[in-house]
Amino acid sequence: MILRRFASPLLLLLALPILLSLSGCNSLKEIAILPAAGTELLTAVGQTAQFTAYGQSEMGNAQPTTANITTSVAWSVTNPSVATINPTTGLATAVGNGYTEVIAQSNGIVATSDLTVEVAASGSGGTSTPSITITPASATETFVGETTQFLANGSLTGGTSQNLTNVVQWISSNVQVATIGANTGLATATGGGTTTITAQSGGVNASVTLTVAVSGTSGTPTLTIIPNAGATATFAGETTQFIALGSLNGSAITSNLTSNVVWSSSDVAVATIDQSGLSVAVAANTSIAESTTITAIGTTSTGSLITATATLTVEPGNGTVNLPELAIYETGTATGTVTSSPGNIDCGVATGSCSGTYPLSTLPSGPVVTLTATPATGAIFGGWSSNCTLVAGNPLQCTIQMRNNETVGAIFNP
Repeated sequence: MILRRFASPLLLLLALPILLSLSGCNSLKEIAILPAAGTELLTAVGQTAQFTAYGQSEMGNAQPTTANITTSVAWSVTNPSVATINPTTGLATAVGNGYTEVIAQSNGIVATSDLTVEVAASGSGGTSTPSITITPASATETFVGETTQFLANGSLTGGTSQNLTNVVQWISSNVQVATIGANTGLATATGGGTTTITAQSGGVNASVTLTVAVSGTSGTPTLTIIPNAGATATFAGETTQFIALGSLNGSAITSNLTSNVVWSSSDVAVATIDQSGLSVAVAANTSIAESTTITAIGTTSTGSLITATATLTVEPGNGTVNLPELAIYETGTATGTVTSSPGNIDCGVATGSCSGTYPLSTLPSGPVVTLTATPATGAIFGGWSSNCTLVAGNPLQCTIQMRNNETVGAIFNP
């Protein structure tokens, strides 16, 4: 399946280095800021967020180029009682509750993003020291695929204790023993052993131990990449989300390994890729198509390396603007169905893929799509890829915001 991704004006990323010419003048045409509007939330006074500016310049009749100009623009905020920002580095610091616009400007060109600060109010029953407590304090699982829901409670500001489960970031120290939803606290056993489960936010953290006691020998480790048929981009800055799935310990359970592998691009002049699996097209608007090999490398439970590859092709642009497309890949060794709301996605019980398009809504950051998984008889649902946010209280559902084309994996295990 070939995926064509939708360009957002706020997602200008590094392209080819700017070439100097003796016969032309390099002129700044546009500025874009990351994080984009509506995406940055701080929850504690003193917490920071780094904003980055990218400038698109054009020299004579040459193709436009994009570069990081963070330290070359003037940074400011509209509401310094909410957050301040370093005028030369773009580092914002939370001051108090509220909303502020973040502004970057240079040579009369202005770009904006925004920042929201939501600090829990302190009061009676609170403590003066920020803290997190995890429940249960320890847990034991007895088979691969068994899940444990961890909860985080406390205060990131020293105020009244509250439920922080979906606010903190969850980490498993050993994904070959258990994985955990980064924003949900739902841990899933992947193999025998012990792992440390940590909840953290803004320097405040807590940890507990999860033990998985299973018997039997492991099979062959597996690793696959989706989109597994490769992907296509048509302009510089276009993004493609690659997802790694499989089992590093050889169990029959497929897990999301996107954040647990090392990503690389064989030709960074064609496209780059970061360690979350997000690639960015660099070569574009040329007369011929160029390709790069995207590689994911994982370390198995025996210490050996396992790899998987896919191809990303950057083709000459044709000026066509495509609607954002959501592609669903059903993976694992069992089957099920995936449906969407809104939209027309209805993946059947056969393992495979399907997709739907979503026109941009009045929301500044795109429409939100809810996906629902239904395991077939005798199957269990193994979870969503990490870029789809789990719906609280319903692990069979997740939501994804269609800012650009998106890829989501749905795992069905026996």
